[in-house]
Formats: sequence, C-alpha cells, structure tokens
Amino acid sequence: MKTTQATVYRSLQNQLYKTQSYLFDLRMAAASGKRINKPSDDPAAIRPVLNARSQVQKSDRYLRTMGSASDRLDILDSHLGQIGNLMIRAQETTIAAGNGSAGPNDLINYSDAIGHIKDELYALANSNINGKYIFAGFAEDTQPFPDSTDPSNYQGDNGHMELEIAPGEKIQTNLTGDKLFQGTPGGINLFQLLDDIQNDLASGDADAALSRLGDLKDATEQVSRQRSQMGNIAARVENAKGHMENIKIDMQEVLSRYEDADIIEVITALNQQELAFEAALNVTAKVSELSILNYL
Repeated sequence: MKTTQATVYRSLQNQLYKTQSYLFDLRMAAASGKRINKPSDDPAAIRPVLNARSQVQKSDRYLRTMGSASDRLDILDSHLGQIGNLMIRAQETTIAAGNGSAGPNDLINYSDAIGHIKDELYALANSNINGKYIFAGFAEDTQPFPDSTDPSNYQGDNGHMELEIAPGEKIQTNLTGDKLFQGTPGGINLFQLLDDIQNDLASGDADAALSRLGDLKDATEQVSRQRSQMGNIAARVENAKGHMENIKIDMQEVLSRYEDADIIEVITALNQQELAFEAALNVTAKVSELSILNYL
C-alpha cells in the first residue's frame, strides 16, 4: 500500500492534535493544581471524588446549621442567666423584707423593688432578637406577654424550634414562654408569684411574703433546671460540630489524594510536552512545504 504525502500529513496532523490536547491538560493541571479537571482524566477516580465532594457539601450544611443553633442557644443562655439572677434578687428582697425590722415604709420600698424585678422579668420574657420574639414558640412575630397586669396571658404557642445537626438527629433550640415563665404544666407562674409577693408587701404583710420564699426557690430552680437542659443541648452541638469538622477534614484529604496534582511532576511534563509540540509543529511545517518542484 502506497503512503501518499496526504496520508503522512494527516498522520502528523493527528499527532499534533493529540500533543496539543495533552499540553492543554497539563496547563490546566498546572493552573488549577488538580490532576482531574474532567471525567476522562481518571474515570476510575470519579466516583470516590464525587462521593467525597458530596460529603464535604453535607458537612458544610450541617456546620452552618450548628453555627445557627449555637448562636440561638448562646442568646437563650444569656437570657436565662439574667432571669435566674432576677429570681435570686427576688429571694434576697423577700428575706430582707421579712427580717422583722422593716417598718411600713420599708415594706412599701421592698414592694416597689419586687415590682421592678417583675417589670424586668416581663421585659426579658418579651425579648426580641432581629425582629423575632425568642420565647413565643413558632409565633415569633407575636409578643408573648403583651399584658403585664395579667400573669396568665400568653400569646405565643408551645412550638419547639428544631435544627438538624447530623443525619436524623435534631436538637431543640428554644424555650416557650408558657413553660419557662408560667410553669406549664404543673410548675410555678413566675409573674403571679412576684405579683403576690408585691401585693403582700404593699399591704404590710411581711410574713405572708416570707411564706412564699419556698415557692420563690422552686421558681428559681425551675429556671435553673431548664437552663441546664439547654446547656446540655449546647454541649451536644459543640461536640457534634467538632465531629463534623473532623469528617470534613477527612473527606478533603480523600479529595486531595485523588484530585491534587504533583506540581513538580506536572511542570516537568509540561516543559517536555511544549518541546515536543514545538518539534511536531516544525516537522509538520516542513512536510507541508514538500512539492515535486523541489526535485526538478
């Protein structure tokens, strides 16, 4: 079979295209630092690479969720701490009022002090962060305790906010006002209790106020217990966050093992391929110049 000049030229041209394509791949690897930039670069590695990328994306999503959960729980813990401090102040004020040495004017002053504590408690119960009431359950746009003269008036609901921090694992990130402040079910209504103590002291009945000290301690424990429960959830979130960060690092290492290029090796191959491409161009150019006239 005769080998014509056209056949030789086409063969050289095909080789030139292959060399150019490989050169392009090497340049992409050098620029991106990745040896896999398209599926054909390493078909066997595509599946583990896609799985690792999916795991990294899931980890990022859970980490964002846990960051949001941590923010909510930190805000909640700060408010619960302030509420607990108010209840301790109420205990101290009630004890001082019932020590037997307080006169009528003193009891009026103590009654006013309890009233201020109650006002602060209502303010905390109606706390609004970024336009959302944190103790209103799902009814975040509704002020939970709009009437400070009615301790039983709660306008929120008992919905629990939940965030998924791991596959199939959700955690509660809120407390509802009816449970925390009104003791629903079976607990102590903090507002009503402070109301009663304030009225006792205003009427000069220090003994009646002092008789409620046990309820005050129980109410303080009610707040403390729920703060502890939410603290345990916050600790769980932190542990889950650390675990998820480790998973993300592991998956990134898997990606690196499959995807990352050896830059020294790539640069060496790139230099060699550029020389080969230049040589192929020269050969192709010389072949394309051949003519019968060169032999006449």
